[in-house]
Order: sequence, then C-alpha cells, then structure tokens
Amino acid sequence: MAVFYGRGTIIAAENFNAERAAAKLRKAMKGIGTDERAIIDVLVTHSNSQRQEIKRKYKSLYGRDLIEDIQTELGGNFEDLCVAVLTPQIVFLADCLNDAVQGLGTDENCVIEILCTHQNREIEEIKACYRQKYNKDLEEILMSDSSGHFRHLLRSLVSAERDETVEIDFERAERDAQRLFDGGVGKLGADGEVFTKILCSRSMSQLQATFDAYERIGGHSLAAAIRSEFSGDVKDTLLAIVYCIKDRNKFFAKQLKDCLKGLGTDDSALVRILVSRSEIDLEDIKEAYLQMFQKDLAEDVAEDTSGDYRKALLRILQP
Repeated sequence: MAVFYGRGTIIAAENFNAERAAAKLRKAMKGIGTDERAIIDVLVTHSNSQRQEIKRKYKSLYGRDLIEDIQTELGGNFEDLCVAVLTPQIVFLADCLNDAVQGLGTDENCVIEILCTHQNREIEEIKACYRQKYNKDLEEILMSDSSGHFRHLLRSLVSAERDETVEIDFERAERDAQRLFDGGVGKLGADGEVFTKILCSRSMSQLQATFDAYERIGGHSLAAAIRSEFSGDVKDTLLAIVYCIKDRNKFFAKQLKDCLKGLGTDDSALVRILVSRSEIDLEDIKEAYLQMFQKDLAEDVAEDTSGDYRKALLRILQP
C-alpha cells in the first residue's frame, strides 16, 4: 500500500487536558455574549482526536452537546468552520459528499476531490459512515445523479479497488502508456474506457511510471492529451487523477486558488480543504501554493474572508 507522509499545520496539543478545554468553551458561550477568540483558541490548538475527547468531556460535565451550543451561539461561515473542525474526519467527508449531492445538480468538484485523494480503506470508511448516517448507499446516489462515461468513472473510483502495492512493473507501464496513446491522440475519438481502466485501477507508483513512459512515446504529457481529447466532468476527473498522482500538494493548491479567485469565495470548498488537510499535509500545500502563484496562501485567504471566520482560518493555516 502506498503511504503518504506530509506536514500538517495542526498537531496534538501537549499537556492535553480535556476538562480544562471543555470548561474554557463553556465559559466562552455561557451568559450574554460569546467569546469567539476563546473558541478559536481551543478548537485550532488541538487535534481532531483531542476535540472528540473535549466534546465527550463537555457532555459529561454540562449535559450539553458542544456542537449544538456552537450552532446556537455562532452563525454563518464561522459556525460552519467550527462545526467542521469538531466533526470526526470520516464523518466530515461523508457530510461533504451528502451536501454535494443535495438539491439540483451535484457539486462534482467536491465528489471528484474526495474520491481522487483518498485510499481504498478511507473510501470504504466514508461509504460505511454515509450509509449509517444517511441510510443511503453513496454509490447508488452518485450513479443516480450522473450519466455516460462520467458515471462509469465515478463507479470505478467509489468502488475503491485501486491496486495499492508499491512495486512497479515497467513493462506494464510501457504497455499501458501505448494503450493510452492509441486510445487518445492516436485515434479519432478518445477511448474513455481505456483511460478509466488504467487510471482507476493501477497503483499510484505504477501510474507514475506510466506517465513517464507516455511522455517518451507521445512527446507530450498525459494531462495535455486529456485536455485535448475529453471535455466536461470526464476531463476534470481524469485530470484530477493525474494531478493527484503527479503532485497532490499542487493539486490542492490549485483547488484552493480556484476557491479564492474571481468574485466571491467558494467557502464550502475552502473549509473542506483546510480542515481535511490540516493534520495531513497543509504545510506542504502552503509551500506548493507559494511556488505556483508567488503568493502566500494565508494572504489570499485573509483578502477574501473577514471577521472571526478569517481569524479561525488563519489560525488553521498559521497556528
């Protein structure tokens, strides 16, 4: 199995005391007014597992649900962010996917991002959590709201059957690269089935070798071929797979730039990425962002947000 080691911005607090943290939160929300600074201070200086202990201690000490109190006292994006950091990681991702499939149309970016950036075990855990919490089958929901080759792509990703060995078969990489070339720019009308089978089933280390072989054969990158031969959600999904495998940090940096550029901010995507990557590789993503856009991620976030929401986001980025 391929294992990725990165640098998060949030780590477990030393000398952790759940009772003291719970008491600080209760004091911050008790009586008239709310001490938002104290809430931020507690939530972003503890790891997710520590926050779960704080929630349990809060319940045992005061007989109250911490998330319900947060929702009563706060509002808007700041409330959403605080609820997100208090939610167990797998549950949070299941909630994100549920939000993505609600209403008219699906938030394809959210679905693609989550399915392309998690390993088989994590996807299975998300599916199980989704089934338990929403009493629905995630795969069925995704299939019912998609069609054509995009549906086939999603099914391949959500089935969580990618090979996760680290050994590389270089002969297979050459064969797969030739098949991708023949099924893409080498023919009239790209063969989506070939791209799906290879990109959704081969291990990440195997695909790295395949991408290198493809460039030798085709004289251009596989990403360039996908951009020229596919369109819409299929193109976006195939590119997401390629970018995640080539450089996951740059993939997330680009996702964050898309959240922040133009008029308005995609706050749901911004919260999703910063919260879900905060203990995994957010420090690495910040470096990739600076390298790609010559701008500090925290500066861009500060320019696009305000109030306690901004303060909390910046504390996640720069604890």
